[in-house]
Amino acid sequence: MTRTLISVMVLLGVLAAGHLLIDEKGYLLVAVNNYTIETSLFALGVILIFALLLGSVLLNLAGTLWRAFARSRGWLKGRKSKRQQQAFEAALWACINGDDEQLQQALSIADLPDQWQDQQRAMAARVALQQLQPAQALAHLQAMSPESQGQVAKLWLEANQGEQALLLLGAQMDEKKVSDNVVASYLDALLQAGKGQQALALIQQRHKQLGWSESRWQQYLHALFAIDESSAQTTFNALPKALRPLAAPALTQQALRLGQFDAVRGDLLKYLKKGQYQQLAEALQYAGSSDPELRKLIQAALQKQPEQAELLFSLACLANAEGEHELAAKIFDTLAKSPWQALWQQQAEQAYAKTGQFDKAYLLATQ
Repeated sequence: MTRTLISVMVLLGVLAAGHLLIDEKGYLLVAVNNYTIETSLFALGVILIFALLLGSVLLNLAGTLWRAFARSRGWLKGRKSKRQQQAFEAALWACINGDDEQLQQALSIADLPDQWQDQQRAMAARVALQQLQPAQALAHLQAMSPESQGQVAKLWLEANQGEQALLLLGAQMDEKKVSDNVVASYLDALLQAGKGQQALALIQQRHKQLGWSESRWQQYLHALFAIDESSAQTTFNALPKALRPLAAPALTQQALRLGQFDAVRGDLLKYLKKGQYQQLAEALQYAGSSDPELRKLIQAALQKQPEQAELLFSLACLANAEGEHELAAKIFDTLAKSPWQALWQQQAEQAYAKTGQFDKAYLLATQ
């Protein structure tokens, strides 16, 4: 730009100087309709130079103002982006810590960045579910993009939308590569919907893909066996061999609920002989009937270890199952002197309620 201005000025200077050298100022007449302009070439050159200089100044001023405006917009945009980022971080930490009140507050401060809008809606749906507002949660879930809806199947399930969860996850299960999270969510949905056969088939096909811990597998297997108690043994036999040892406690519990001691007596006696009293107690809490042979062996073991808490609890469970609630209540009175375990809760409440000791049952229920 500077070079152009200098070139124009030199050119006009040469033109003006040429006329001056020959003592001719030059003459210019411009007529437009009723308007006429008369001037010399030298004056015209001066006017053009000033016009160019003024134009250059105005252009520079306009550029300066535009850059200032752009910087202010960038600053405002950066401030908004920073605020959104802070809100997202606060919401994320609140979600990790399970602090729904803080999560709701963080989500109300500002909308999250566009790429996190679905996550914001998912967290808002979680808060609504915690506040027992399923309709509001459903609205947040439906506002999510179709791709993201399949990532929050558990929220759909909590919103009592099991069929929608199965539909979304079923479409993802048909893809070539299926993530562990999708498989786990689909299994959750099948179990909640009571589709035991489909859940069993999924476990048979995908159990190697899921690198779950033993406790997590046992949790899912318990849910699987609870769907149809009458076919517990059939379900157990259909499981992959690697999972059968983990399913043994669930099978034992189902058999005890149904009073089928013959099917699990060997396992219970093994627990007793090996001193695995915790496993014995965890199984007998589900006893729907008693077994004279097992009861005698537990009483014999108590003669050697009269204060063994798990053995006492096991005896109380069998007493409750036989209707001897007075004996069970006396046992729980002695267990109250030991550190109380959540395992004893249900059986103790039953014993106290059946013997008319409602104050003790109430205290346990309200702990």
